[in-house]
Amino acid sequence: MSLRTKLSLLLVFLFVFSIGNTLFTFVLDKFGEEKLGWVIHTHEVLNSAQKLLSSMTDAETGQRGFLLTGNPDYLAPYLKGILSSEQSFNNLSGLTSDNPKQTKRLNDIKAFMEKKFIELKLTIELYQSGNTEDKRKAIEIVEQNTGKKMMDEIRLQITLFTNHEHLLLERRKADFRESRAQLTTIVIIELILFVFLGIITMFFIRERLFSPLKLLLLNAEKMERGERQNIEDILPKDEMGYLLSRFYQVSEKIYTDTEILTYEATHDALTGLANRVGIDIAIRHSIAAIAGSDRKMAVLFIDLNKFKKLNDTLGHDAGDAVLKETANRLKEALRSDDKAFRLGGDEFVIALNDLSEISHIKIVVDNILDKFKSPFIFNNDPIEISLSIGIAIAPDNSTDSEAILKFSDIAMYMAKHNKNHNYSFSDKTMLKRENDK
Repeated sequence: MSLRTKLSLLLVFLFVFSIGNTLFTFVLDKFGEEKLGWVIHTHEVLNSAQKLLSSMTDAETGQRGFLLTGNPDYLAPYLKGILSSEQSFNNLSGLTSDNPKQTKRLNDIKAFMEKKFIELKLTIELYQSGNTEDKRKAIEIVEQNTGKKMMDEIRLQITLFTNHEHLLLERRKADFRESRAQLTTIVIIELILFVFLGIITMFFIRERLFSPLKLLLLNAEKMERGERQNIEDILPKDEMGYLLSRFYQVSEKIYTDTEILTYEATHDALTGLANRVGIDIAIRHSIAAIAGSDRKMAVLFIDLNKFKKLNDTLGHDAGDAVLKETANRLKEALRSDDKAFRLGGDEFVIALNDLSEISHIKIVVDNILDKFKSPFIFNNDPIEISLSIGIAIAPDNSTDSEAILKFSDIAMYMAKHNKNHNYSFSDKTMLKRENDK
């Protein structure tokens, strides 16, 4: 077989291999992008659900502020909350239209929202009438706590909704990690194959084509100058270095991009803390670590007091600065084994791991509160940061991660209504009240 024929066959083989490999990698990469898209989609659902709950809370806050003070300025957050709630609900409906179970739950939420909107509108219209009797009726409607019960039901349904999305998120993240592992494996195989083919190809082309041509040209130049021919002047070059470096760059880029996407999907962009994605896993791991022993773990549910008022008064720049400062002070107050999360909005969660004594919880909580005794300085103005902390303990309160988080949330609301203490432990009385709702 002639040199020309061998070279042609080699080039055809390399061309076919490159095209096939490129198509395969492209298909696998698109598959991975689809998996990542589902992870991002689930985060959008969770964010919209949180925004829906916050908007409903804003609407209720505006209504109660107007009824208590008669100040029409409170109608602005009420109207904004109503509009934002409807937008968030429509967004959620569109995002979960392919999930019948979530669609049914959204229909239940919608029914409670409509009842709540009717109650809000009725009380405001009665109060706006200017008639003393109507104003009294509006206050009586609020005091009957029907609206609160509806909000509690909405909050419960949204919690069930987000719990389901968290389960979906974990499955989709697992699918994405599997896809990433497959892509990494293919890249490694590609690297090995291309290195092997590159060595063979370069050896073949150098020995059969380039080396003779270079030798011929060099000798022809020397002959023209009348110089003596010397084959030892021809030195080999290492073309493989370039090939290897290119594959390494491709592999590094894929790995770096994946790491960045994974970090962004699991961490809060503003504070740098882990986000709500990893809370359930962290609590489950912590509970599993103390199983069969007399040790305990605790979940601290933290909410910033009067944060919305701060945002409305000083602006979102100040609010963001307070959230970042809160995250920094929380990290400074914790032990090395503990972990802090930003749940969303002005809510944070802390997992206290491997506790030998319940009294240690109070030590950590006191340390946290000490960190917030000094005001935060923003644009040369002092801002007081006040916390309400709810505490649930495993296994005392429960060994279920979702239940522990829920109980700490309930305890936080108890602490928020207790003027004597900034924190509250979950107990059976709280749980009974919650179950009776």
